[in-house]
Amino acid sequence: MAGKTPPEAVHNFLEPLQLALSCVSQEVLTVRGGYYPSATPHVLTFGNSPAILGHDRHLALKVVQHYRIIEHEGARGPWKVLTVAYNYTVEEAGGAGREMFAYHWHPNERTAITFPHFHLYQGAGAMRDEVRKAHFPTGHLAFEDLLRLVITQFGVIPLRDDWEAMLERTQAAFEDWRTWP
Repeated sequence: MAGKTPPEAVHNFLEPLQLALSCVSQEVLTVRGGYYPSATPHVLTFGNSPAILGHDRHLALKVVQHYRIIEHEGARGPWKVLTVAYNYTVEEAGGAGREMFAYHWHPNERTAITFPHFHLYQGAGAMRDEVRKAHFPTGHLAFEDLLRLVITQFGVIPLRDDWEAMLERTQAAFEDWRTWP
């Protein structure tokens, strides 16, 4: 999302994510001082992590998203927020907190795994060690795709009746402004 100032660009980036999140949680996404350009990426996460999901409250979500604020010419500027890494983890809610699966993308870390990928964890059930350690390749994942997955495939009961339309709307805005194909 773009803005006339760096803080406006961050606000325009954060607002659709918060609307999408409102389909499954009342938790608030927060940025840690990240309203101005910086040499290091800023972090977007929950004030209280993990966020408990849905009316049924059986799953929880951890979100860590790294972003930069960049100058950009034309309609996508003069300031734009660019996602540079993410870690979305779904786990059992409550005291156990066993991680089930996660989507990661961290192209700037010192590791050979720079492509977007998926992990299965012990919380998903018993599995072979090589499956648990594997980095299953994926494309870049929109936040809305993850929320849609927990609702349609894992039985999270949405907090909003209009969740499908809201996720469609916020994802369309994201896709209009993203810089990767």
